[in-house]
Amino acid sequence: MTNGANPVQSNNLELVAPEIIQARFRDQKVRPEKPFSHVRGRVMEGRIVILKNAFSADLMRELRRALVEWARTHPQYPQGKSPNSTPLENYHRVDDGTIRSALPHIFHQFGLNSIDQLIPPLREPANVVAQAMLDVENEVAGTHFDFSLSGLRMKVLHYPAGGGFLDEHIHPLEPQRVGLILSASKLDTDVGTGGTYFLSPFGRVEADAYHDIGDLILFRYDIPHGVSRVDEHRALNWRSEAGKWSVVLDLRETHVQSGTPPG
Repeated sequence: MTNGANPVQSNNLELVAPEIIQARFRDQKVRPEKPFSHVRGRVMEGRIVILKNAFSADLMRELRRALVEWARTHPQYPQGKSPNSTPLENYHRVDDGTIRSALPHIFHQFGLNSIDQLIPPLREPANVVAQAMLDVENEVAGTHFDFSLSGLRMKVLHYPAGGGFLDEHIHPLEPQRVGLILSASKLDTDVGTGGTYFLSPFGRVEADAYHDIGDLILFRYDIPHGVSRVDEHRALNWRSEAGKWSVVLDLRETHVQSGTPPG
């Protein structure tokens, strides 16, 4: 697939809405109302597409609860050590911004590198979500990825209320081609302000008002994006589940190539 749009700059972009496509979760698969071929065409031309209700809210809450309980009984991954050095390890770590990073951020990250090795209360919802997201990834991107050392991995990122964020960045287009961001947060309950934004060829897309629990964002992987400060007026409390929860898939080889856009 080719990149059919021109590069974009961060400044002076018109605000545009994402394209909304209704979907449902049936037989453990995401089923959009429009064909995947339509979704593919819109994403690859640079549109930001949201599949509404791609996953059930109950499944998202089950996954979140299981992650929180698992983290309480497992020590955090060491600060200053790259999780890529132990690519099969399941881990979690609070990144509070005090350790310098090439891509500034504040979030609690959960790296689910070996889902089959997780305890059952977490393994079951994580596997359902991961496999369904993998199917969407391969359908829309025209790829044949699996979950492996050379394939995709699953991450969950909790941007806490009180200022969680991720600096604007870009990824190489190939070989992943399409990015997926699944929301596990309920709008106006878990998160009020802040969220994912994109600098698309058609304008700036602020997805936060549209990206509710169970909704799946799809975007061409080389489009600059970031996460603006989440509910920064609130006090940050790492013990609270409040904030933005995102589930993503990525390749290790392109994750390390990601960086800030030029200009």
